[in-house]
Amino acid sequence: MPRVVPRQLPSRRFDPRSLAVCTAVALASLSAGCSGDSSDGAAGSRTTASDPTSAASGPTTKATSGEPASPTSSPEPSEPPPSDPPTSSGPAMHPDVPGAAALQAGESHPVEDPYYPETSNPEVDVLHYFLNLAYQEEVLSGTATVTFRATKPTSRIRLDLSDALEIEKVTLDDARVSFGHKDNGLTMTTPKMKPGRTHTFVIKYSGRPAPVPAPSKREDMTAGLGWRTESDGSVYTIQEPYGAFTWYPVNDHPSDEALYDARITTSSPDVGVFNGVLEDKQVRGGLTTTRWHVDEPMASYVTTLAIGPYEQYSGPTKSGLTITYWLMKRDQRLITPLRSEGTDAFDWLVEHAGPYPFSSLGVVVVGGEGTMETQTMITLDRGAARLQAFGASTLQHEMAHQWYGDSVTPTNWRGMWLNEGWATYLQQRYSAETQPKAPSDNPGPKVPGAQLTLRQVDNHARAESGPPGDYKPDHFADINVYIGPALMLREIRKQVGERKFDQLVKAWPAQHENENVDRAEFTRWVNQFTGQDLTPLIDRWLDSRHTPHRH
Repeated sequence: MPRVVPRQLPSRRFDPRSLAVCTAVALASLSAGCSGDSSDGAAGSRTTASDPTSAASGPTTKATSGEPASPTSSPEPSEPPPSDPPTSSGPAMHPDVPGAAALQAGESHPVEDPYYPETSNPEVDVLHYFLNLAYQEEVLSGTATVTFRATKPTSRIRLDLSDALEIEKVTLDDARVSFGHKDNGLTMTTPKMKPGRTHTFVIKYSGRPAPVPAPSKREDMTAGLGWRTESDGSVYTIQEPYGAFTWYPVNDHPSDEALYDARITTSSPDVGVFNGVLEDKQVRGGLTTTRWHVDEPMASYVTTLAIGPYEQYSGPTKSGLTITYWLMKRDQRLITPLRSEGTDAFDWLVEHAGPYPFSSLGVVVVGGEGTMETQTMITLDRGAARLQAFGASTLQHEMAHQWYGDSVTPTNWRGMWLNEGWATYLQQRYSAETQPKAPSDNPGPKVPGAQLTLRQVDNHARAESGPPGDYKPDHFADINVYIGPALMLREIRKQVGERKFDQLVKAWPAQHENENVDRAEFTRWVNQFTGQDLTPLIDRWLDSRHTPHRH
């Protein structure tokens, strides 16, 4: 999610939550969404997961110039992990579905979410989505080819899909099946399915997508989750903790990661931007079609779609990866500071977090309010992009999530602190090292009549939204899951020493690459890696309703 930005508070009535959400980490607090106009506002080689131990509650493997740049070819898919190939009981594979061996990378172990069970469907493990989308005159027409396996014997499969979209037809392995569509759910009645067998739904639908309310008090979520249409006709999507179902049928939960391919057709000069690598772009007959490929498993909340008159730029990194930048003509002046910050932030992260876990990285600048760590194609709103020229570190925060959140993903939404604690800690450290004049610890943002510290902001957030390990479900992504967990990581660093902790920072994403993890796994692994029993420290910081005292 969007994270720290402005150096000064926006000119509006002081509110403690707004303070926590809209002040810079470099000054000790964190922005969780003070972006948008209203506030003016080859990498290192991949490391194979090699966790030396396992536990029943442990992780589950998921499987240069200023001129517009031309599309590049997609790299070869990464080698799938060794396991028995999926077994198909249906007809020959659909032409838009990868082969059985490649599908292994999309295998997951879906669970029901303790906070938002209505958008988790543990009876289905989606392996691959092929999204063929066309958007014209505010109408979305889509054909979703969804390759999946049942996780238990069943004759009923449910996916999440907005009631704003109308279903034309559903087939299962090329045979039509009956379905029901209500309460933002698409339920298919199927022949009896056996666990582990691979099947393919093809779902044709259309309609005018609309966002859904967010379970949050954050100002940048008042526009809702999922599909957002701007007044100029451009489109972008934000879907954490859910909302992807507003524009395609999906098991909308982080425990079910999948591979993705997408074909997006728009009226020229608009361009559809998606995650991964742009494999092809065709312009003919007044239409522009782009083809995208994602070669690593991805959770639905970090998918992205942006539609507008975009042009592609690029910027190098010392690590060898070329970062792509997608901007509309009105935002072209932002490319220079974006490219500079993107290069610096990425190279710093490779040094401190380890080899980049994916094969591509891009940034798409959108309107409205919404900045998000969307996998391999970061969504950055215009206000946040402008602030990069003034030393804001929002882009670096979202890049950090590529390691902590996108590659290593929480099993359910109770574990959001696993994402935000790491990204906030690294953002604070980056700001302290690259902006030495900015205090990085306790001195907080200046507020008329007050000088708040990180601890004070965290204490208020805990009182209002609950402790980071058990927050209130209707206070999703409040500051309590950012600051407290980042402070906890500092305490662990003090306990184990800087050298050991710096090793831990790199080892956590390297040893859990493409895995879903939870608190039990984090605690077990940290204790094993450090050789110390840090369980009391971790429990105290995650469960206390007040900011713990220093030890």
